[in-house]
Amino acid sequence: MKRILDLYKTPYGLSIKRGLTLATPFLILGSFALLLNSFPHEGYQAALEGAAGGRLSVLLEYLYNVTLGSLALILLITISISFGQMVQKDEAALYPVTAVCAYLSFCGGLQEQSAYVFASDWVFSAMCIALISGGLLRKLMQMVHRIKKLHTIGADYIFNLTIKGLLPIALICILFGIVGLALRSVIDTGNITNFGSYLFLKLFSGIGKNLFGILLYVFFSHLLWFFGIHGTNTLDAVAKQFFEEGVDVNQALIEAGLAPTEIFSKTFLDTFVFVGGCGAALCLVLALFIAAKKSNNRKLAQVASPFVLFNISEIVIFGFPVIFNSAMFIPFLLTPLVLALTSSGAMALGLVPMVSNSVEWTVPVLFSGYQATGSLAGSLLQLFNVAVGTCIYIPFIKRSEKKQTRDFRSSVKDMEKAMFQCETAGKAPELMTGTSPFEYAAKALALDMENAIDRGQVQLHYQIQITGEGKIHGAEALLRWEHPVAGNISPPLLIDIAYEGGFLRKLGLYIVESVCRDVREMKRIYSKDLHISINLSPYQMEDEVFLEEALEAIDRYDLDGTQLVFEITERVLLNNSPQMQRRINRLREKGYKVSIDDFGMGHGSMLYLQNMTFDEVKLDGKLVKQMLDNKRSKDIISGIVKLADDLDFQVVAEYVETQQQRDMLQELGCDIYQGYFYGKAEPLPVFEEKYLIP
Repeated sequence: MKRILDLYKTPYGLSIKRGLTLATPFLILGSFALLLNSFPHEGYQAALEGAAGGRLSVLLEYLYNVTLGSLALILLITISISFGQMVQKDEAALYPVTAVCAYLSFCGGLQEQSAYVFASDWVFSAMCIALISGGLLRKLMQMVHRIKKLHTIGADYIFNLTIKGLLPIALICILFGIVGLALRSVIDTGNITNFGSYLFLKLFSGIGKNLFGILLYVFFSHLLWFFGIHGTNTLDAVAKQFFEEGVDVNQALIEAGLAPTEIFSKTFLDTFVFVGGCGAALCLVLALFIAAKKSNNRKLAQVASPFVLFNISEIVIFGFPVIFNSAMFIPFLLTPLVLALTSSGAMALGLVPMVSNSVEWTVPVLFSGYQATGSLAGSLLQLFNVAVGTCIYIPFIKRSEKKQTRDFRSSVKDMEKAMFQCETAGKAPELMTGTSPFEYAAKALALDMENAIDRGQVQLHYQIQITGEGKIHGAEALLRWEHPVAGNISPPLLIDIAYEGGFLRKLGLYIVESVCRDVREMKRIYSKDLHISINLSPYQMEDEVFLEEALEAIDRYDLDGTQLVFEITERVLLNNSPQMQRRINRLREKGYKVSIDDFGMGHGSMLYLQNMTFDEVKLDGKLVKQMLDNKRSKDIISGIVKLADDLDFQVVAEYVETQQQRDMLQELGCDIYQGYFYGKAEPLPVFEEKYLIP
């Protein structure tokens, strides 16, 4: 089992997960259509049949057929395109087309089939073919890329790609056509799922319709569901042959004046075991309402709740997901097994009458229990089962959410490490590309962050800057965001996520506006001059529209007595273009100071001194940390301070953490300090109370 579940971490398993997620809108639409068309009320059904001459019912049937009724086709496309995007983004479009053609080749086309090959009972076949055809296409495309003769020099890229894909696609379609033809000639069916039902029929013919048989039926149907196979449809032949007649037998006995004898029937399963659908989905949804802490899971419960009342479970089963979720394997199988035992036990002891009436599977809980048994005891048994099933699910919901949290936190930590490695190597990170292992985690983080900006949940903290005389010089505004799951996230990662997510300008303006509001608040209680530093990333300095909008935003505030200082990194200096110099000069013309962050004695730093377009440098933190033990670091700082005297700019030392460091910096002539020796970055109320309130 562990090895099977480990496959879920590969492109094959991840493509199933992403494919199921992408299919969710179609599942919801199909479930709505099915519910509206099958609502178990005679008056409603009569009104529906009369609405628009029966066309409304036909329209709902159409919607169901093209969504939930075509689940095999939808998953074939979503799984294969997810696989293609993970393994080769340029060629991703070939994967779903190849999968559909291979699938139809396997099925022998559409016209030859007596059954609709895209229906939900074909899901297992479709999923297998999507993955196998994807794996084959990936391998074959890697092989043909090595054949130089297939490349046409000067031709369009897409043309070359399609020429190279011709042979692999043809081979895949031929292969699946041969396999499908062979299966149909041997077993008279091309559907692997249907073939499985024949095997189960043979198995159950030796067991019969006793308690062991019903438990085995429940176990196998849910085991299949867990691996993405429509277990109810796969075992439909078993249910019809062994359990469907139970109600008829009981009705005949009652009419003859005898007591019913058959506990087990298809209605028994639908009404008392599959409460809310497979896995007793109503219990799962209630457990989500009670135990789920993550907002997405609670929203899923809200969306799924009206459907599970009518025993439509696909939304919650695919949406949570339960499918391929190792944390949910035990409760998903255990809950219906326990409910089968409690229900059969209650009927065997005479506490609840045996099922004597057939009930449509869409009849909601409580009503179905009463109709099936003709007694309120049937409804009470359903209530008891729902309570038991919910209690089984609750600890596993908590465990699953903890696993989701651990996985997401791990992804964020790995992204931060990747960011650091890229910064060290001087490369721009690409976290959201199809080749990135963090693509979907980064995109999820981006959505959360943009949401947080809109809700004002992204904060600024302020770290104090002190002069050599012990007076307040100002503070640096530092970006902070505590993600509800991942906790505090490093600012460099936030900036990159905002850039790759396309909302860096929005974040930058949010920061500028927040600083202006905070400065206005500071001036209410502190009348002396303050220098407030704002960090600008290279991406923001390259965006002239952002710069002008930021300046317009600042103009709307009265910041008299406050000197804004815009900190830029050395990476900006390397772009020594006239446009960049013009933007820096624009800031200075407006009366704002420009500071160079992480300034050292590198070629870029020294070369930029010639332009005289800055007012301040912040020493590279490594120099400050190493100066007590490294004479070269001390000499470099001394040299920068002397240059500052000659060229008329200020020097600020960051990462000042000890009295020794402060004393040496003062001895070297640097007299503005920032670091933990004076205080960490604090939220505005704490900063004001600590440093500004007399």
